[in-house]
Amino acid sequence: MNAFIPGQRWLSTTQSELGLGVVEAVEGRHVRIAFPASGETRLYAMAQAPLARVELHVGERIRDRSGQSLRVIGSRASAGLITYECETLDGQTCAVPETALDDRLQLNRPQQRLLAGRVDAAHWLRLRHQTWLQGMREAQSPTLGLLGARVALIPHQLSVAAEVAGREAPRVLLADEVGLGKTIEAGLILQRLLLTGQAQRVLIVTPEPLLHQWLVELRRRFNLRFALFDDERVDLTFGGNPFQDEQQVLCSLDVLLASPAIQRAALAGQWDVLVVDEAHHLGWSPTAVSAEYALIAALAERTPSVLLLTATPEQLGRAGHFGRLRLLDPARFHDLAAFEAETAGYAPVAQLATRLLDDQPLTAADQTLLQTLLDDSAQLPRASVIARLLDRHGTGRVLFRNTRAAIHGFPERQLLAYPLPALTASDAAAPASFDTDPRLNWLITTLRELRPAKVLLICAHAQTVLELREALRQRAGIHAAVFHEHMDIVERDRAAAYFAAVEDGTQILLCSEIGSEGRNFQFVHHLVLFDLPLEPDVLEQRIGRLDRIGQTETIRLHVPYRVGTADAVLFRWYAEGLSAFNAICPAAAGVYAQLKPQLLAALADPSLTDGLIAEAQRLTAQLNAELAAGRDRLLELHSHHPQRAAALIAALEERDASGEVAAYMQQFWDAFGVDFEDGSGSAVVVRPGTEMLHDSFPQLPEDGLTATFIRAAALAHEDHAFLTWEHPMVREAMELLTASDLGAAAITLVRNGRFGQPTLLLELLYIVECLAPPALHVGRFLPPTVVRLVLNAAGEEVTAEFAPDALDGECLSHNAELVETVITSQRSRLLPLFEQGERLAHAALGALTATAQTELHTQLGAEVERLTTLALVNPTVRADEIGRLQHRRAQLTLALTRAEVRLDAVRLVVMM
Repeated sequence: MNAFIPGQRWLSTTQSELGLGVVEAVEGRHVRIAFPASGETRLYAMAQAPLARVELHVGERIRDRSGQSLRVIGSRASAGLITYECETLDGQTCAVPETALDDRLQLNRPQQRLLAGRVDAAHWLRLRHQTWLQGMREAQSPTLGLLGARVALIPHQLSVAAEVAGREAPRVLLADEVGLGKTIEAGLILQRLLLTGQAQRVLIVTPEPLLHQWLVELRRRFNLRFALFDDERVDLTFGGNPFQDEQQVLCSLDVLLASPAIQRAALAGQWDVLVVDEAHHLGWSPTAVSAEYALIAALAERTPSVLLLTATPEQLGRAGHFGRLRLLDPARFHDLAAFEAETAGYAPVAQLATRLLDDQPLTAADQTLLQTLLDDSAQLPRASVIARLLDRHGTGRVLFRNTRAAIHGFPERQLLAYPLPALTASDAAAPASFDTDPRLNWLITTLRELRPAKVLLICAHAQTVLELREALRQRAGIHAAVFHEHMDIVERDRAAAYFAAVEDGTQILLCSEIGSEGRNFQFVHHLVLFDLPLEPDVLEQRIGRLDRIGQTETIRLHVPYRVGTADAVLFRWYAEGLSAFNAICPAAAGVYAQLKPQLLAALADPSLTDGLIAEAQRLTAQLNAELAAGRDRLLELHSHHPQRAAALIAALEERDASGEVAAYMQQFWDAFGVDFEDGSGSAVVVRPGTEMLHDSFPQLPEDGLTATFIRAAALAHEDHAFLTWEHPMVREAMELLTASDLGAAAITLVRNGRFGQPTLLLELLYIVECLAPPALHVGRFLPPTVVRLVLNAAGEEVTAEFAPDALDGECLSHNAELVETVITSQRSRLLPLFEQGERLAHAALGALTATAQTELHTQLGAEVERLTTLALVNPTVRADEIGRLQHRRAQLTLALTRAEVRLDAVRLVVMM
């Protein structure tokens, strides 16, 4: 019977990187094998083909072509083809014909490879061991999901992200004031949920003008590549559901509302997380529900985790605020009147908390209220009383709001105003041109006076940016970088790099409104507001490009305006009416909402400006006072845990300073054949090598990239990849190695004179694995864990006597003749050692799973008990949150009983 039958799966023994082969045809004495994973087809002479038949054994982990992870529990053969009986991650059984196996499946059988003399260079085994150890550390690290973001380590942002991402199916309202980083908080939460497997499918909904900001922030800060859905991308005319074609989708609310068919498609997306930015635009009242609100409500109802973002939680009305909370928990927030009564009753509690936090004496009314809330308060220290009040806080678990009053580290602002002459009648009648615009000469003079300081200029439109660039070049020979919405991300990166360069970069960057979004230029201290926007939020967003936590100097705001024109009206509106240049104005949005008609009238008729300014001043003072009086110190304390944040920052700074990832990647690049060299500053330039092990390297473009391992350098140079243990290049390199057979078998000769005669040692690396659905995050309790064993020729375990580097020596991978001699002479000794290793590894498996079970029930049991008790006094603890946690505990308990151990790598060591 012919050994080769069409449909059988075979592996190349000399080129495992080809993937799994399938027999296409037998042609005389030759067999044609296709390798779909690599797109190759090879013709082999059957008598000497370097091929191995793929026959899977019970217990092996595999994948089918759909990517589903399976475990082999049996097999049957028919007409030369094999069908495998398999078990899925959730315990279901299925039949998988060998033709349905994943073409990229890597089969690692270290024992067979060693006994067949197929050994690798020893440095691959060392890297393999390091990779598994690092994976263990990452899975259980408290910084998981927080390490890899290109962000400064800001305490309140990390505190919010760790708190929210640590919950079961979090549903919260992120309502920090402008400039405090709600987008960063949401990105950190998403990154952690995605890395832990708690989320896979994410839908982000934003107003259309913010799409590019989100796209850039997600990609540049978090290495998250969301699919941008516009009208063309969601075209349903060709059938199918585009929302099910992508795992992570970024879409505007306008696109979702374009048609009922698109709404149905989005609702069928089966999302794990829904993120909605600018959520205060979702209109709701007891008598009217907007189309936007109705759609988001329908999405929120069928999505486990929901993040709503708004900087104005209550300024636009209590009913709207209630409507947003209702999206998160309709069972808890079901009646507006009851909510308003509860909120009014909570005001004295917030005032009490303020006096406790400021260590002020308590009034008799305070004492009575405390006794009502906590009957044992007299016996508790103030810190404990505050903690108990925090547990009972009205919307505390649902709402996170940090304010500039509570968060320190913002820079000062300095307004520099420049009144300029208005255009003459003849100039005004001429076509618009910078030839007559006094702002151009002013800008040229100002740039010369400020040189060499960097200057950022923001204006409303891309056309203004382009015309201004040309005018500066022609009039003064100034070469400006530009940034606008019609440039792609690569072009923007180049412009940012040109602007950031100290020696040969440009002094000024010209930005349009949308083009500047998503970028923070904290190394710049001069901002030119070439024109002024109508909406206060837009002005604050412009200033926020520089006015961020971490800015090291006072921000100089340069504002030119033409006297007697609408420019001057807007300048006075912001400078005198809102005082929005010198500091953020919390009341600005509310004042604008009430006075917009008067503002538009004054812009048309500047003689109305004095009355507008007087009314704006009065209303601003009133609303700011109301907001200050309503400041909820208890909510601020809930939104930021300084001690917890300090511990996270200390851990992140320690990992940043360790240099471990740089050492690891440089070893990996060197072994793989990737070229790398030091670049300027803290950069490293990485390029594909001419003799790489494979044709490509994960996340490495053909023309290479510039990267850094230093957080400060990554923040200063957004065009540099920030390589951490969480970067896609690093993670995919680690997966490439552990999924392959590189380093699975090695032989070394060690001359150290310790033994009087040649001595045999066998180093075995076993992996304890618990395969479970990613959403369970089983790695928190039992990640893939290395069990390293060293056995001597008598089968005695001597692991403690030999550290891994003690077994490094002369690698025999390039001496096939000597390898064959050693294996042939030692085969009879090796087989009993492998059996002994299996027994010891299974004993370690039992100990590890028992420890994991104990840790599981300790952690999740305590959390279930805490939430159950808290639910008695705080109705924002959802019953489904407790139920999900109990279900997770039960599923994890079952999954841990199925943990298994397998041999991953082996090294035969001859000690001389």
